[in-house]
Amino acid sequence: MTVKERDPYLCAAGSFFFPGLGQVYCGKILRGIAFLVPAVLLTIPYGFISLSIHFYWFEGAAWWTYWASLITPISKIVDFVVRVIATYDAYNVARLAKAGKEEKNL
Repeated sequence: MTVKERDPYLCAAGSFFFPGLGQVYCGKILRGIAFLVPAVLLTIPYGFISLSIHFYWFEGAAWWTYWASLITPISKIVDFVVRVIATYDAYNVARLAKAGKEEKNL
C-alpha cells in the first residue's frame, strides 16, 4: 500500500490514541517520533501519583505528593493538546499525500 492510499481518518484516529502512529503509518517516521516523545514524557507524572499513593498509605506522605498532584492536571491538559495537534497533523499528512502534494520535510 502506497502513501497515497492511506486513509486520512485512520491516520487521525491512530494518532489520537497513540500520538505519532498516524505519521509513522504515512511514512513520516521522524515526525511520528517527534509526537511520541512528548506524549511519553507527559505520562511520567501519573507514575509519581501512583508512587505517592503507595507511600502515603504504607509509609507516610511522600514529599512529592503535593508536587505530583499539581503537575498531573497540567500534564493531562498538555497531553490532550499534543494529541489534538498530532491528530490534525496526521490527517493533513495523509490528505496531502492522497492529493499528490506530499510535504518534503520531516
